[in-house]
Amino acid sequence: MKPTAGASRERILARAVELFAAHGFDAVTMRQLGDAVGLDNSSLYRHFPSKAALIDAVLDRIAADLLAAVTPLLTAATPLSLQSFEDACAAIGRRLFDRPALARLIIHWIMATGERGAGYKVAVPATDKSRPAGQLLAALRERLDAAAAKGHLRRHATPEALVLLFGMVLVRPATYGHLLKTLEPKRRHDAARAAWEQELRAAVRGAFAP
Repeated sequence: MKPTAGASRERILARAVELFAAHGFDAVTMRQLGDAVGLDNSSLYRHFPSKAALIDAVLDRIAADLLAAVTPLLTAATPLSLQSFEDACAAIGRRLFDRPALARLIIHWIMATGERGAGYKVAVPATDKSRPAGQLLAALRERLDAAAAKGHLRRHATPEALVLLFGMVLVRPATYGHLLKTLEPKRRHDAARAAWEQELRAAVRGAFAP
């Protein structure tokens, strides 16, 4: 059966995540991606008119997935508590731990929007509230500020607090496949994830407890 247009698009996006996570945005060409999914250039460009459009779609997909994981915790009628914030961080962390390519790709995303000369510049700023990434960060900042004002969380300068949070949530999932499996080859994935989640929760409590 010939794959549908939707199925082909999903296959492209999934393979693009893997390639961008492994090599960064600069190194991967549209031709390489087409070869990886078995499509010629004309077929590939029917789905995504440019590399920039493909990267936009990949990053929107990742951010939307993470936003969906924590939306119930960030939109509750009750003010954000230390426990609900901890739960939100753990929900994002578990999602990334199970798919470390996403964590590595987000790190590439941060680097690609950083200093000049860092390489390929992505077109999806994390501050754009019309996009999932901007919605996620705006919700986090709003809820953190409100919780701090009520004394539920320690008051931080919000950008620094989010940088701290990104470091805690991203680095371990991004390095697990390369580092921890080498150091602990017999450790089961679920056991490693459970232990890391405990560490993440403890770090959140230590950083944000009032």
